[in-house]
Amino acid sequence: MSDSGSASNGSPNAARWLLLEGNRLAIAAGVVACVTLATLAVLWAFGYAAVRPRSPINFVYSSMITGNLTLLTVVLSINQLVLSRELGAPGTLSQRIDATLQYRSEVEATTGTNVTPKAPSAFIRHLHESVGETVDGLAGTTDELDGETRRRLESVLDSLRRDVRTVNGALEGDDVSIFGVVGATVSTNHAEQLNEIAEMRANAGESLSDEQREALDRIEDALFQIDVARDYFKTIYVQKELAYLSRVLLYVGVPAIVSGALSLLAYNAGHVGSVPSELYAVVVVVTVTLGFAPLAILFAFVLRLAWVAQQTATIAPFSPDVDYRP
Repeated sequence: MSDSGSASNGSPNAARWLLLEGNRLAIAAGVVACVTLATLAVLWAFGYAAVRPRSPINFVYSSMITGNLTLLTVVLSINQLVLSRELGAPGTLSQRIDATLQYRSEVEATTGTNVTPKAPSAFIRHLHESVGETVDGLAGTTDELDGETRRRLESVLDSLRRDVRTVNGALEGDDVSIFGVVGATVSTNHAEQLNEIAEMRANAGESLSDEQREALDRIEDALFQIDVARDYFKTIYVQKELAYLSRVLLYVGVPAIVSGALSLLAYNAGHVGSVPSELYAVVVVVTVTLGFAPLAILFAFVLRLAWVAQQTATIAPFSPDVDYRP
């Protein structure tokens, strides 16, 4: 899976910022600004008559209130989804802990260390550094291989080096967030490398020495463990992101519903005919902008969640037939 932001032109980089790297609240603010400009354009094109009482603006407010009430039910569903993974009986929680400890023990055996790092970024970096060391050691033994096996092995080793440099470069520092870990590994897919190693080991015959086969076994184990860690940290990220999204939607959704309802009541009041049209225009711009804010927030957050899920939908050694790009 290639990195969509690695292209030299600006379009893929802009798409990667929109889908992955950009601040979600900033993207939502951009969408809200577009709604504000569109509302002002309507006022400029049709005048104040478009927002006077008994104008179609009543239907706009009714639709916004209904839509935002639906979004609040989405918030409740999101919270239920997040909490369902956090709650459990003692036996279930104990099994999760035991499985995690067993996995860490397997990683320690593969990397040859006594204790693995606790921080997600340091843990992923540790695994990639182990792969890099094994790759460097194996690269010095390729001269004794036949031409085809040597070519295939060097190709795999070069691919692994690029992955190690990319991931470890993105994880430098001690303050990398859980999303930083997901973002650093979302562009890597070890399925092709694992498949190439398996085919080369099966077809090389006696060309590969026992030491080379053991090194390939360690690389293979480490790649599987990297994929497990990536999917686990992706799960944590999705839980945290959904919880944060639900809070932001509540913060914005409740004022949007209240402002829309009050505006709808004002528009249907019997004594509003003397209110200046300019005041109606200001109220409409503010309330319509606020009414679309929850949808803008949902758009910004779900866009990234869906992109991460799409890019990491498969687990090695399987790989999708089509590489979907932004």
